[in-house]
Amino acid sequence: MKLKEIEARKIIEHVLGDKRVPTKSDEELAMLLKKRFTKKELEVLNASVLGVEKTLSMEALHIDEKRYETLLAGALKKLKNETTHGDFFN
Repeated sequence: MKLKEIEARKIIEHVLGDKRVPTKSDEELAMLLKKRFTKKELEVLNASVLGVEKTLSMEALHIDEKRYETLLAGALKKLKNETTHGDFFN
């Protein structure tokens, strides 16, 4: 996944809310996300924020529904970790 394809600001605001606005540029946020998550976790997060159907994402990633849910839950847990989301606002 290319940096331009990652909706980093939308992902962060979707998960963490819009009370705090990330101070970094979209490209810097995308780099941070790419560094912190696996390719599949990032694909799942990006697809869920963009509203892509779950079945289409699962086909593209060659995974079943259980694995999809596990990837999404793991990615959300990582994103909510204070050490991770602290990088977005400093």
